[in-house]
Amino acid sequence: MGKLRILIVGVGGLGCPASLALAEEGVETLGLMDPDKVELSNLHRQILYSDKDLGRFKVEAASEYLKTHYPKTKTILIPQAFGAENAEKYLNEYDLVIDGLDRLEKKFFLNDWCVKLRKPFAHAGVVKFEGQVLPVLPGQTACLRCLIPKIPPPFAMATCQEAGVLGSFSQAIGYLQAREALRLASGKGPFRLWKVDAQKREIRSIVPQRNQNCGACGLGFIERESSSVRCSA
Repeated sequence: MGKLRILIVGVGGLGCPASLALAEEGVETLGLMDPDKVELSNLHRQILYSDKDLGRFKVEAASEYLKTHYPKTKTILIPQAFGAENAEKYLNEYDLVIDGLDRLEKKFFLNDWCVKLRKPFAHAGVVKFEGQVLPVLPGQTACLRCLIPKIPPPFAMATCQEAGVLGSFSQAIGYLQAREALRLASGKGPFRLWKVDAQKREIRSIVPQRNQNCGACGLGFIERESSSVRCSA
């Protein structure tokens, strides 16, 4: 994949399989961004970690695994939470972004910063038996806020750790997310919203239309100052 640099924001149930898939495809540099440490409850779905990693920073354990199995892929460790104080610095250092965050309000925050900086990103979410993937090319395709105009209040929706999720299912969504990220990098559209229901054995995809009144990517909005980014982590 040439000189491609990809930032993984959240190295958990989605970020682990996505980073593994990207390393398998030969991505040159992966930035691993996560402030958390490995816990026992992570192990059934976060496939880069094992018992020996308990208590270690996720970025350290993930980097060690990737270096062992894919030595040609360079990893950069960022044991920090994504926030307003570091968003511009790190987003500007990478070609595109993987959304591996666990809460919807955090995903909106990442969405708005990526749109503001015109940074392509692959959103994904998974809870119980339902998952979705949305590749976003800011200014050209629908963003997350186009699909969900009103941001939910903090903690209004459970995370996959709280609501439960099959480990193999989150891994499948993470692999799909990586695939869509690579399609973004190659410019091979059209870019689709993927909706997967494992319980119903359904996979649906559509090409979502941009909302011209979107609070993040609506016409004219993405040219405003950074104060226009409305949500916070």
